[in-house]
Amino acid sequence: MNTKKWLTLGLTVALAGCLGWAVAACAPTEPNPNEGDNPGINNPDDPNNPDNPGEGDVTPDADRDTREFWVTGAGAGDLSTCSWTALKPDFKLTKEPKKDADGYTLYTIQFKIYAGGDSFKIRQDEKDANGALVWTDGTYFGIDEVRNASGTFIDAGTKNIGVATGKDGVYKFTVHTKPSPAPWKDNYVTWELVESVTPPSTTEDMYIVGKLAAYPKNDWPGYGKIEDCIHMTFDGDKTWSATITVKTNDQFKVYNKLNQQYYPDQGGNLTRPSDAPEGLFEVTWVSGATTPTVKHVHNYVKWGYDDTHHWKACDFDNAEQEGSRAEHDFKGGDTCECGYVSGKDAEWKIEGGELVEYTGDYVNLKIPADLEVFPDFGTLFGMGENNKYEPAKCEPKNVAKVQSVTIAPGNEHFKIENNAVLSMDGTVLYMYLPYSTETEVTFENVTEIANSAFIFNATVTTANFPKVKTVGKYAFYGTTALEHADLPLAETIGNCVFSTSSVQTVDLSSAKTIGYELFINSKLQSVELESVVTLGRSAFSGCKELTTVVFGANLTELGGYEFYDNTALTSITVKATNPPTATSVFLIAPAASATLKVYVPTDSVDAYKAAAGWSKLASFIEAIAE
Repeated sequence: MNTKKWLTLGLTVALAGCLGWAVAACAPTEPNPNEGDNPGINNPDDPNNPDNPGEGDVTPDADRDTREFWVTGAGAGDLSTCSWTALKPDFKLTKEPKKDADGYTLYTIQFKIYAGGDSFKIRQDEKDANGALVWTDGTYFGIDEVRNASGTFIDAGTKNIGVATGKDGVYKFTVHTKPSPAPWKDNYVTWELVESVTPPSTTEDMYIVGKLAAYPKNDWPGYGKIEDCIHMTFDGDKTWSATITVKTNDQFKVYNKLNQQYYPDQGGNLTRPSDAPEGLFEVTWVSGATTPTVKHVHNYVKWGYDDTHHWKACDFDNAEQEGSRAEHDFKGGDTCECGYVSGKDAEWKIEGGELVEYTGDYVNLKIPADLEVFPDFGTLFGMGENNKYEPAKCEPKNVAKVQSVTIAPGNEHFKIENNAVLSMDGTVLYMYLPYSTETEVTFENVTEIANSAFIFNATVTTANFPKVKTVGKYAFYGTTALEHADLPLAETIGNCVFSTSSVQTVDLSSAKTIGYELFINSKLQSVELESVVTLGRSAFSGCKELTTVVFGANLTELGGYEFYDNTALTSITVKATNPPTATSVFLIAPAASATLKVYVPTDSVDAYKAAAGWSKLASFIEAIAE
């Protein structure tokens, strides 16, 4: 049986931690959440007092009830989001459709409160026919009477009213009221304990602190306000958690505001797990643990589909939501709600021999006769604004849909050979067919790999290109099976060629100019770049399995963040006599252990230790062994 107590409107409820309870009329003082005072109310029994509409004051129209009831207060439970001075939408009482047996109108609200210090009041606003307040902000009902369960009057004394059980829990509060003829007479509040809960620890108040791109105000304590950081939610037992967006270069910790303790507590920061995409993650810390957990959370907000079915898919990694798969429903037309178009061939809009627009599905790609310049393969699978290629829009699910690629008769520029779309002379590889099941491929005559040629390929494990000189951007982006690529003569390497791929080793021994983010967030283990002259930024960022890197004697320039978050890195060798130009952020990045060594020519050790960018690694720099 739920315990119930009755008290009139305007009462202050301060949930005490003991089993007893006491009652008092509200004092005419300003609100004081620490003492439980009743804000701004004078003697409710004085009918001449304009601040408290008692008997003889304005009586609302019996046929119109324009009142609103609100909870105002503060505490550690749900009241942590409430306020003494501002009305919060979550704390407005709901008018019930039916009255009680005595004809009272009912307003209800349910929320979690803790008996150890939560306090609040129930406030009424009365509006006139034009929606203007009859009583100003801060008007509360005074106490007319308080009854126990037997209906016996209680001498309230001077203390606040507490829940008789003294239990922490979810409570339901019900206002019983009549709008006329005397709306402030015999009105009362009942409460009932819906569910008991465990109170929060008085030694833990957990936040997520650090650098998070999706939360620009979030920062480390000392650099920003803790109030701007992400406050974790307590489950009432031992666990604190929060669901947040984590980007590639984000670093953060869990922080206990009450004792200034960080977790992990032995150095190192939390980051996006290497096997998960950017997106939503649940960060969980259990009381007593030294390290929190970071788990990817699927966000099923977009459609995935094939020729016969559609399903809800995660917007970050395209994972299919269980139980969401269903057959297409065209509702008498040719387009399903998921966007799939039935029986419609793709449309290639060609101007001057180049593709300017592509619409339709991807199941059967028919390269038109008038196409002279093969488009970036990635644009076919998610063209961005103004037909500009955006890799984030080139989705793996679309690449996986391709079941056939054909070239229309009369096209004299392209051919299909060795499971690839090639230039007619066979020297340029534009597109490797996504539906090919080959695991090891070799192209003896290809000298150029076009942009996105193997993007999101899921079968090739080894790729050999003995004559390739140029590799376009995103050529092997997101390849999930690739382990090794042999490109011994390639001199010019575009941006993001192996980004987010599973590649472990690569022969780029002739590469001279390399674009940015070459291997970012890949599975690369080691690499030798003996001929490189300039290397774009973030080449190895996020490569958590990378242990060794070798640069040749021709290196003159390095971009920023080259070795950001390389936790396994033990050796960097630079054979250049003169320290290559390196931005100041180059050496903030290594996140290296004490075992990291940077080897340079013997006669150049001092020069490297003094050079801009390199000086921050002075303690790691040693001479190359003779």
